[in-house]
Amino acid sequence: MKHRTFLFLAIAALLLALPAPARNVGRTWYVSQLTGSNQNDGSRERPLKNIQRAIDLASSGDVIRVAEGNYYGLQNSGNIKIDKGVSIFGGYASDFSGRDVLLHRTYIQPSATSNGSAMGQGTVQINVRQTGTLVELDGLILDRGHSVAYHPRGEGQPAGVETGMMQPIGTAGIGAPDVPEEKVYTAESALVYINTGSRCDVTIRNCAFLNGPNYGLLGSTYSTKIIIDNCIFVNIRMAAVELRGASSASNSETSFTHNTVLFIWSRLKDLSDMGYGYRFMPKMDSQLDRNIFGCCILAGLDRTHVDSPAEKEAERETTCENSLFFQNRLTDLTLPGSGMPRYVSVRDFDDVEQLDDSDDNEAVTDPSIFDGAINEAYLNGFLDVSNTRMFANHYPVEDALKLFGAVPGYGAQLPK
Repeated sequence: MKHRTFLFLAIAALLLALPAPARNVGRTWYVSQLTGSNQNDGSRERPLKNIQRAIDLASSGDVIRVAEGNYYGLQNSGNIKIDKGVSIFGGYASDFSGRDVLLHRTYIQPSATSNGSAMGQGTVQINVRQTGTLVELDGLILDRGHSVAYHPRGEGQPAGVETGMMQPIGTAGIGAPDVPEEKVYTAESALVYINTGSRCDVTIRNCAFLNGPNYGLLGSTYSTKIIIDNCIFVNIRMAAVELRGASSASNSETSFTHNTVLFIWSRLKDLSDMGYGYRFMPKMDSQLDRNIFGCCILAGLDRTHVDSPAEKEAERETTCENSLFFQNRLTDLTLPGSGMPRYVSVRDFDDVEQLDDSDDNEAVTDPSIFDGAINEAYLNGFLDVSNTRMFANHYPVEDALKLFGAVPGYGAQLPK
């Protein structure tokens, strides 16, 4: 890996010079699973017990601070629905005396029994129709690994990997090792879904997207800007991120920076469809910088799904800079071709017209760049997938969280 200290410092200085994005500054609500009650007033001294209750009581512009614990809807329904511009910050101690995202973990980790009441396309659903509002998620660990099914006979389970392969959508199997239910169903759902027609801006920072049965972040939006910064996406089927703009008047914009994307699986067990890190979708300008895209089945980046006129596509701004591509199975980038996608290696990014800028991206094959943070058995199983039939097996949450700060300067850094 090349040393680019000067470049990194220059970028950091530039980012510090830029104005900070708008933040919600309304009333602050407090939520604690351990000490709260939904009959309380939501103050620090008398916190609520449930994130959904706080959202329902809040007004647009309010801030919600969430203590350590596991939260996934009123009466453990399996969904959290955001219908107003609020900021949700996890990672607080149970008494709110301090905040540390990795020490005081705020999980959104539905149980297997929640599948019966879950509704909609996302575990967290954002549906805010008011232009000029902001939804902010910071310091949340979203994990569907306890509410999806794995192969009951252990098919496709390499040595040292926790489970057999994930069962298809709507199919029953067994749960992860610490799930007591004898039968679990894999329900179709993104971890975060931005509902078609949403008009709010969205900022997602310091979050983990883990063990997702379809998508990490999915949606179609009229928003001006979506910021995804310092997050990890590990063991997701189909695509880590797929966002498109919905406005006919102008493009929306996504900034995707300092994220670690690893083990993005295909939709099918024969590994013939999907398996993308980031998808450049129509009506969405995308700026990518200092990310890691690794162990995707088809490609770290995808721009093959183009269903808007060519002249509109030419107006889109798409950049990918200063990023690492690690052991993607078929290619690093897919582009439209004559009936078949074109496969492009990272070494040829400079020649891709569809990328307005593609400076200083690198291909990396040595797992030592992760300094031991990547699960070795899982990686070995992935690299030998043609023999093991490994497919979206459960990735240990503890190991996934080690990826924060694993590669200095690239991917997700330690949350601040």
